[in-house]
Amino acid sequence: MLTHHRHQEIMAALHQAGRVEVAGIATVLSVSEETIRRDMKLLEEQGLLRRIYGGAVLPRLDQDRPLLERGKLNAREKARVGHLAQKLVRDGMSIFIDSGTSTLALARVLAGRSINVTTNSINVALLLGDGPGRVNLTPGTLRPKDNALVGYETVDYARRFYFDIAFMGISTVDINHGWMDYEEHESVLRRALKNQARRGVILVDSSKFGRQANLHTFGLDEALTVVTDRPPPPAFMEVFKQHDIELIATP
Repeated sequence: MLTHHRHQEIMAALHQAGRVEVAGIATVLSVSEETIRRDMKLLEEQGLLRRIYGGAVLPRLDQDRPLLERGKLNAREKARVGHLAQKLVRDGMSIFIDSGTSTLALARVLAGRSINVTTNSINVALLLGDGPGRVNLTPGTLRPKDNALVGYETVDYARRFYFDIAFMGISTVDINHGWMDYEEHESVLRRALKNQARRGVILVDSSKFGRQANLHTFGLDEALTVVTDRPPPPAFMEVFKQHDIELIATP
């Protein structure tokens, strides 16, 4: 059975039952369990399912996965996003880096740079804290799943400053609903950061295009720089060209 057909069968079974077992679907499709595991891994990377022990379930639109779990997905693509984004940074700049796996990839390549960084990510602050620049950590309530500081105090603090660049992660991007997030704290903070920066930059790996979350953060027509590991699908490219969105991606 061709890969595409297996994927269709897996997703059909998943939508019908809400959960599929590796052993069961392998028997139905007459393929090995290892083949089904590889299929599920690919489908998870596309955001279509979430793997669990022995099988898979449908992802929830109102809930993102923990940072460590997300960090294992598309790690090479996120590293590429980080390397592309760091070219926008000049020594002496004042930048904000919010929480997320792509922004964490950016922080890794900025270590040692003489820049002033404000962040709501404890992980980002620890990565850059020993460098020659200054690191400011926002106040807020700790969100343990990704070591981010969130809440009204975080947003109020960010609104006190003006940044050369605000580097922002994003959960998904949908052609009809735009840039989307799973949690209101993230969505509100990112909208505030866009207004507090000379340049708002979205860091997004290519797997997030064509997926939905449950909160609208930005429209696709809003003035943003988009950094991704490869050119997005044609429908998104057309919208970006119509609205003169700056796109930075590897060919």
